[in-house]
Amino acid sequence: MNTIDEFCVSCRRKMRVAKVGQEVLELDERGEPYRLMTGDVLRCPECDYKVVTRFGNVMARHDKGFAESVAELRRLGIGLLEVV
Repeated sequence: MNTIDEFCVSCRRKMRVAKVGQEVLELDERGEPYRLMTGDVLRCPECDYKVVTRFGNVMARHDKGFAESVAELRRLGIGLLEVV
């Protein structure tokens, strides 16, 4: 089994999983929801730099139920990271 490790460029330390299942909402250039993804937050133990990676479940705006999923996550207000 091959594993993929992520390392902090500044500290040269292996990044550790800080959170599994971070919901990320990607916005288009107009600020409208484009894709909804779930990934893992990795954190550098030295400098505390964080990154979201290892995306699994990806839903695009044309997929059935996309608008409802976005609305529900926004309504819940728990950890939805909106990115451009």
